[in-house]
Amino acid sequence: MATTAEQTTNTVIPHLQQIMGTDHVLLDEKEREFFSTDLSWREREIADVVIQPSSIDQLSSAVGAANEAGMAIVPRGGGMSYTSGYTPSQAGSLLIDMRRMSKIQEINTDDMYVIVEAGCTWKDLHEALAPLGVSTPYWGPLSGAYATVGGALSQNSLFHGSGVGGTAAETVIGLKVVLADGSVVTTGSWAHKHSKPFWRHFGPDFTGLFTADTGAMGVKAAAALRLVTAPKHTGYLSYKFETLDQMLAAQVRIARLGIASECYGFDPYYNASFEGQGITFEEGISKVGEIARKGGLKGVMNAAKVAIGGKRILRNVPYSLHMTLDGLTERVAAEHTDLAADICVDEGGTEMANSIPVVFRGAPFGGVRTILLGSDGEIWIPVHGYFPLSRAQEAARKTEEFFAERAELMKEWGIKTSYLTAFSGPEFVIEPSLYWHDELGEFRLSLIEDEFAEKWKSIPAAEDRRAVAIQIRDELRDLFDSLGGLHLQIGKYYPYEEMINNEPLFNLAKGVKNTLDPNGKMNPGSLGL
Repeated sequence: MATTAEQTTNTVIPHLQQIMGTDHVLLDEKEREFFSTDLSWREREIADVVIQPSSIDQLSSAVGAANEAGMAIVPRGGGMSYTSGYTPSQAGSLLIDMRRMSKIQEINTDDMYVIVEAGCTWKDLHEALAPLGVSTPYWGPLSGAYATVGGALSQNSLFHGSGVGGTAAETVIGLKVVLADGSVVTTGSWAHKHSKPFWRHFGPDFTGLFTADTGAMGVKAAAALRLVTAPKHTGYLSYKFETLDQMLAAQVRIARLGIASECYGFDPYYNASFEGQGITFEEGISKVGEIARKGGLKGVMNAAKVAIGGKRILRNVPYSLHMTLDGLTERVAAEHTDLAADICVDEGGTEMANSIPVVFRGAPFGGVRTILLGSDGEIWIPVHGYFPLSRAQEAARKTEEFFAERAELMKEWGIKTSYLTAFSGPEFVIEPSLYWHDELGEFRLSLIEDEFAEKWKSIPAAEDRRAVAIQIRDELRDLFDSLGGLHLQIGKYYPYEEMINNEPLFNLAKGVKNTLDPNGKMNPGSLGL
């Protein structure tokens, strides 16, 4: 006998098929399981149905129909969440695969904004803007070949451009959002009946209600993003440091100057992992021709540095710091590079071949294998803390103490760890990652090259080891919370309500949620709502 949830789903399916066609209403169990899986290893339900709308009208009609039928509504972008951002939390869920809504609707270089549908990847957006000499201030995560604009605005993220441009949420100036009842709300100056989406703060910042909400408030259909003139000149630096404190002292000083578009630090394990994955020589050397073509004489010089750096540039390096420093003029880029170099030397750094930032900038949206897995096919799962710059060194020292206390436990279970440090404007981020051998599963295998998928697909499940790793991750999350660390990508993993020492604020969040989604069906569980 069918359950109530199944009966509800069966009732609404014909309507969904009428809205967008049978090919884009997915009912196959394997497909539904695939789309309901993220990278978190957390318990979740399997969506009863997955839809793939291609327009805001289809999206609006489908959401309204599902809500009226009492289904939970869960939006999904490119699938890069590791905090249960889009995994269903209850039976009777409709999951929305947004990737068919990927059109770039307008590029306005006079008023400096772009309108893009939420399912567009950051890679596609960046490549469309580059020939016009413009970019968004934040222009994507390392996983930008998969990660979508809507997903990043929902979860919030940082990397490319974040050193000066901030996070994804700081780039958006207006949104079109489908609410739970299927109605469409437009924010910012985009809402003005005679205007354009050129300004975010027209009245209260309603745009902010829908950024970093992990889909709890509505489904983002389209976004207006700020444009900036793309820099024409870039300096690249890499420095090694003997101690973590030295590296972080340099990184914090550079952050306060606001001169580095990207500035990221690796610990010893990260250095060894990148070395093991061939990110320096094997992958870097293949980019020499491309880098040279893009950069003229300077491109040739940078390509030569990649080659000269060779295979061993990260071997036995304790800590390494890598930077890209952009400028509209060669002089500005050179001055910023010199300033950063002087700081690194002043803090005890030694310059090394700049292969890493050259390759990352030359191929900013490569495959995600080197991000999502260890060098020998290990599972990767991160946790992070977002701190003011003054707390950077303390947070990092506490992280090292945390892992030192658990060194024997991790050795016993074959769990390794690394951490990445970065900044977004004047905010510091530390992101430790845990690695262990475990079954990769269909979702992870689908994201990597065939040769590696074939090589690693038979790694057996290790449930006991996984439970230890997940417990360590949870304990580290709680440590960061105790230090005042905040989080991007809150999803259903970071305890938003518990971290807020302000009951009226959370009551306000619940009030907004109840107004926009009175039945509580919009991505239930996100933000703890």
